[in-house]
Amino acid sequence: MTAKEVTGKRRRGGGFRAAGDEAAAILSPVLKRRGFAHADILRRWTEIVGPALADHCRPERLQWPREAEADKGATLHLLAASGWAIEVQHMAPLMIERINRFFGWRAVGQVKLRQGIIQPRPRKKAPEFRALTTEEQASLDKLLETVSDPKLRATLHRLGEAIYSRE
Repeated sequence: MTAKEVTGKRRRGGGFRAAGDEAAAILSPVLKRRGFAHADILRRWTEIVGPALADHCRPERLQWPREAEADKGATLHLLAASGWAIEVQHMAPLMIERINRFFGWRAVGQVKLRQGIIQPRPRKKAPEFRALTTEEQASLDKLLETVSDPKLRATLHRLGEAIYSRE
């Protein structure tokens, strides 16, 4: 049921909306001029091609063929880091396969490269953990005293330290 059906009045603000959805709506006209009917390929580039390739190439535009050649798929124009252009070119068939699997149809048929400078993606910092108190250390040791395998115990101990120090 909607708010109007329950109260008989229409809600004014519409509630919260995801910022990504709003950004996609704002950028949509700009992206369409570059051939990207959907911003998903840009937003999810790392997920589509994998982090190794995403670090060294970025999509610039999709060039769609004329109607007579529509079954060939679009041409994806990529900006590739100069030192990685040969590797990206070698991986082009794999990228095409991954992109088409993402869309669920043969959207891309070929890739064209342009060499240039690519800014590195920002990396997430690993969380910093505080030192455990003596009580937390004793509790963790008591939990792990029945584990006989030393490698497993060490791994579980590191996991336990991370869990205790984040709380």
